[in-house]
Amino acid sequence: MLSRPEILLQVAEVRTLTTRVSAYRLVSPHRERLPAWQAGSHLNFRLPSGRARCYSLCGDPANKSEYWIAVQREEHGEGGSLEVAKAFERGVVVRADPPRNGFPLVENGRHHILIAGGIGITPVIAMIHHLKRAKASYFAHICARSMKETAFREFILDEVKAGRAALHHDGNDPAKRPDMAALVGAAADGVHAYACGPAGLLKAFAKATENWPCEQVHVESFAPEAKIVEGDRPFQVTISSSGAVIDVPAGTTLFAALKAAGHDIATSCRQGICGSCMVPYLDGEPDHRDTALTQDERREFLTVCCSRARSANLTLDL
Repeated sequence: MLSRPEILLQVAEVRTLTTRVSAYRLVSPHRERLPAWQAGSHLNFRLPSGRARCYSLCGDPANKSEYWIAVQREEHGEGGSLEVAKAFERGVVVRADPPRNGFPLVENGRHHILIAGGIGITPVIAMIHHLKRAKASYFAHICARSMKETAFREFILDEVKAGRAALHHDGNDPAKRPDMAALVGAAADGVHAYACGPAGLLKAFAKATENWPCEQVHVESFAPEAKIVEGDRPFQVTISSSGAVIDVPAGTTLFAALKAAGHDIATSCRQGICGSCMVPYLDGEPDHRDTALTQDERREFLTVCCSRARSANLTLDL
């Protein structure tokens, strides 16, 4: 089974960005260089309560001495953001998995269109840092309710003044939301479009890019849809080491079926975000439903928390 060593990070600074969003600067407790990362990466934090939560890195990827994350407090969420707000005080040491990137930039892209909604701005900030340093062509559309509720507004206003970004404020009025098709434009060779934000924005983005080549459209969602959906079919998994065959009913996750059969695989987010439960497969066609694994990783691995099978059987390297 694959395992990745956790890293320890110390909260060095807490900065208020909006009434609901705070940014945290994280450093090595021993002031060592931190693991390298690329724009679009996230950290999977292991909170004191046992919860696991993923937050995008929103600093400059070239800075190896610190990480920045920004967290929006959700009063009626599952409690992770409220725990971060309470526990991530200056000087506190927290645990996380090394950075993973399920939302990478395409390095050879001719032009990059970046669209962020609300707290979805976090990975886009890192992308802007990287693209600006690389002198690459890009334009960012930042959507929020108001200027007061726009995180990193000074940074974005500098980009607006430089002609590399636009702000779209709707006052929480659906009628005032920007025309996504106009923001995205028509598909063209070498042009890549990226979106991160709430479900409504991603739905509009999907509609606007439905005629684009799929390899030129990139999405990250902080709230994945439920992984057990109507129409899911049962399948079987074969354990390569023993030959045992395990049934996975339509209403049961692969993780739950494996656990019931005695295979207690370590999981974290259980939403397909962190990639901590990835296992290798040897045969069959997975139905990948995660946002953590790269396309190369998907040729060899699947995430048991949310993946299913397109074939009648999957053989797992367990």
